[in-house]
Amino acid sequence: MKILFAHKQILFPRDTGGKIRVLNLLKHLGRWHDITYVSNLRPGEEEHLPAMRDLGLRVETVPGQTSKRGGVRFYTEAVGNFLSRYPFTITRNYDPAVRAKIAELLAAEPFDLVICDTVVMARHTLGLPATASVLFQHNVEAQILKRHAEIAGGWLKTRFMRDQWRKMVRFEAECGPQFDAVIAVSEPDKVLFGREYGWKHAHAIDTAVDEDFFGDAPGEVPDRVTFLGSMDWMPNQDGVRWFATNVWPRVRAARPGATFHVVGRSPPPEVRALEQVPGIKILGGVPDVRPHLAETAAFVVPLLVGGGTRLKIYEAMASARAVVSTTVGAEGLPVVPGEHYLAADDPAAFADAVVKVLADQPFRDRVRHAADRFVRQRYASEPVARQFEAICVTAVDAKRRVKQAV
Repeated sequence: MKILFAHKQILFPRDTGGKIRVLNLLKHLGRWHDITYVSNLRPGEEEHLPAMRDLGLRVETVPGQTSKRGGVRFYTEAVGNFLSRYPFTITRNYDPAVRAKIAELLAAEPFDLVICDTVVMARHTLGLPATASVLFQHNVEAQILKRHAEIAGGWLKTRFMRDQWRKMVRFEAECGPQFDAVIAVSEPDKVLFGREYGWKHAHAIDTAVDEDFFGDAPGEVPDRVTFLGSMDWMPNQDGVRWFATNVWPRVRAARPGATFHVVGRSPPPEVRALEQVPGIKILGGVPDVRPHLAETAAFVVPLLVGGGTRLKIYEAMASARAVVSTTVGAEGLPVVPGEHYLAADDPAAFADAVVKVLADQPFRDRVRHAADRFVRQRYASEPVARQFEAICVTAVDAKRRVKQAV
């Protein structure tokens, strides 16, 4: 197939779950199909274009950059969004020049399929002529905003989040029917799309992990606790603050030498400030997460808000690390508490689980090796890419049959 893939950014460096999820698919789809990848190119990203082309992709980029999260422009745009019909994340990431580039390519070449990566990119593709179109939806975006509204705290933030939730419900519901298929990243998300929006054309694929990239490397540091995730994503910020404030003091009381490393790009000042807490180090973005995973004795996913599935869990498991997660953190993944990871939702239980992993090496080894086997046997990236491909082929064939019948 000749495919146009629309994304908001290039896939390197591999520093967000959204990038990694797509990368795990396109490393295979780029060999099987003719793919033109269209996105913004932010300042400094030019050095990563060869890596994109090494995936077998033809890359078409448009210079652009969103406002810095937490900056003056960001907050000015957020306040102005009260008057917009679109959710803030949709408005903030929309670039008319990217839409114009996609329209130009569709007019000039006979593409079989347009793949839109999440509703964030939907305004860039909707209404343009395409033989067939697929929406790749990593989360139920309205669900995330609803959960933020429920835990926001403060009148203004709660009001803003409720406003964003209502707007996203409307926008998401309107977008889905305009695509020939929707691909969700978990069965629960697929069910939610059907229940909330009535989508009968939603499909689910498994969560893929790059099993060749990760592995059980030596170097574990005693009592090292690690969180890995993009720190410019609000659910990660909220989760790390909750852990540092409510869980970490209990862990340190039981294991005074314990250290907590937070790895992930663009931590805001309020996350950086957590370094004032004894034992906590905020590392920010790193060139390669694998050495930090290798040092980890307990990998924590203390998320209170989320959607889709958390790739960070499968990556930790594929690195043979023992995972402690909230229910939300492991949502959508068919992992078994007590076998593949430890589940806890209140601070005391979460701290007890972390201390158990740190203190009991035979137990830690049993959990981490069971998790590693589980992920490698069932969630390698190529079979998941075949799942994605099959849904796309079915959508294209169905659209062709409809056109031939007219």
